[in-house]
Amino acid sequence: MENILDKFEKGQKMVDMRMYDEAEKLFNGLITDIERSKFVPERNIWLSKTYNNLGFILYKKVEFNKAQELYRKSTTLDPSFAPPYYNHGVINYRLGLFESAVKDLRRAVQLEPRNTEFLTGLKESETALNEKIT
Repeated sequence: MENILDKFEKGQKMVDMRMYDEAEKLFNGLITDIERSKFVPERNIWLSKTYNNLGFILYKKVEFNKAQELYRKSTTLDPSFAPPYYNHGVINYRLGLFESAVKDLRRAVQLEPRNTEFLTGLKESETALNEKIT
């Protein structure tokens, strides 16, 4: 049986190759494995990362509501993990919910202040929000 890291990395490779359906199945199976196992070190961290990856897959499939649910679940499991805040913010930005996008992206930047992608996303969202207000 593959260990968690091996399955996770295999799923990442599938995502990188745009094999979204296959990766979605693998990550759903990984969540089931983690939840059933009583002895998973850093259980919530693994679940958070896996839910974030599933959210990304659904984002790519333009299933924004489902993706956002998974990002929220990810942040609940590991509030210090920045990517799901960023990803949630990107969807809010795309939906024109700039105030919510700014809130999400600020949290991502607080957690990873040197991440240029997060900083750029925050600046763009703040600009869009200011243009919407004026």
